[in-house]
Amino acid sequence: MDYWVEWLRNAEDVLKYIRETQIGNIDRAAAIIASSISKKHVCYLFGSGHAVIPVMEMFPRYGSFLGFIPIVDTALSTFYRIVGDLGYPQFDYVENAPGYGERIVENYRVHEEDCGVVFSHSGVTVVSVDVALALKSRGAKVIAVTSLRHSNAVEAKHPSGLKLHQIADVTIDTGVPLGDTSIKVEELGSYVGPLSTLAFVIIANLLLLKTLEKLVSIGFKPAILPVRRLDPEADTKMSEILREYRKLLATHLNYY
Repeated sequence: MDYWVEWLRNAEDVLKYIRETQIGNIDRAAAIIASSISKKHVCYLFGSGHAVIPVMEMFPRYGSFLGFIPIVDTALSTFYRIVGDLGYPQFDYVENAPGYGERIVENYRVHEEDCGVVFSHSGVTVVSVDVALALKSRGAKVIAVTSLRHSNAVEAKHPSGLKLHQIADVTIDTGVPLGDTSIKVEELGSYVGPLSTLAFVIIANLLLLKTLEKLVSIGFKPAILPVRRLDPEADTKMSEILREYRKLLATHLNYY
């Protein structure tokens, strides 16, 4: 058995699923994001564990643009030490602690014109549901990126009894199988070959590009993060972007 061949086949199936079934949802989500950015407001981005990766893929990143505020919590994203301080046991506890997501969102001044994208493979991670509920309660629209195949097969873990897609205004389904891993190693009785990060990153880039298309179509020119090797004015542009980003944060951080 060539595991890598099977994984590539499974990855191609995920890409095909997204392309054939989710472009409409991605377009609806991009319309929400474009509306927020065109009004000089923001789209918050959140994920925990490996779902932090698509957050960083969307912003800050070469080719991305102003209008996003990534929420990357240290305890939820640096569990790679496995044991000891900031290890897996600490991460696992915090990720499943009701109320922690609300505390995270309390750091921000969320407006009705804002929106948020929450990435969660399972759709039942307590902190992700917490963040979605906190954004929603403040009037912001919520976009969920999750696996409905997984979420519909498991019980809700949040005290509200809700799953991420039940809160969202728009849900983008990754099509990733239950448990994320896609290959069973019969000899070991174990599963390998996760697909959620791949699906997340594909959807993150499609959201960026769809949003950019909509902004350009209405004459709104977002500040795109430049690439030094391709733009001789990259440093000057980046300095201006940082100034503008400080202004966005000033109106979206909760100092009180």
